[in-house]
Order: sequence, then structure tokens, then C-alpha cells
Amino acid sequence: MNNFSCDDIRQTMQAGATLLDVRTIDEYNNGALPNAKNIPLSILPVLAHEHLDKDEAVLIYCRSGGRAIMAEKILSQLGFTNVTNIGGIHNYQRCH
Repeated sequence: MNNFSCDDIRQTMQAGATLLDVRTIDEYNNGALPNAKNIPLSILPVLAHEHLDKDEAVLIYCRSGGRAIMAEKILSQLGFTNVTNIGGIHNYQRCH
């Protein structure tokens, strides 16, 4: 897991990265990082290629970091080449 700063996230997003929230739909609806795309971990293997570009940067987060680790492994196994686990949402909720 990388220790990204708010500025790192902003710069990576401005360069075209996708911010991916792998929490449940309910968790996402109760608060997410700005511009995050929600694909719950449980359905990520099915929807990844439909909603993400495998050659573009993807920043993954969840509640505390555990699901993001699993999502990073899943995406790598599916052929995604630029995937970064940024950990838990609590590290970034102050980023706007």
C-alpha cells in the first residue's frame, strides 16, 4: 500500500486515473471520496473490464485497506497494469 497524500491523489486523478471505491453500495452511499467510482469487491471480477480501462491508472480504496488489497490482486490478475492500493477512506476524507 502506498501512502499517498491528498496532493498525490489530485495529481494522479488530473492525469486521468480512476479512483475506485470497492466498499459496498451502502457504504459508498453513506460517504465516498469525490469523483470515486464504486464497484464493490464482491462483483469487481465481473464488472472490472466493463467499467475500467486496464491500461489507465486506478487508485483503489475501501474502509480500512483490507478489501483494497484484495481488489489490487484481482485487478492485477485480470491484466490491469497500473493499479495502486491507497488504503482506507479515513486517510483521505479530509481531501477535497
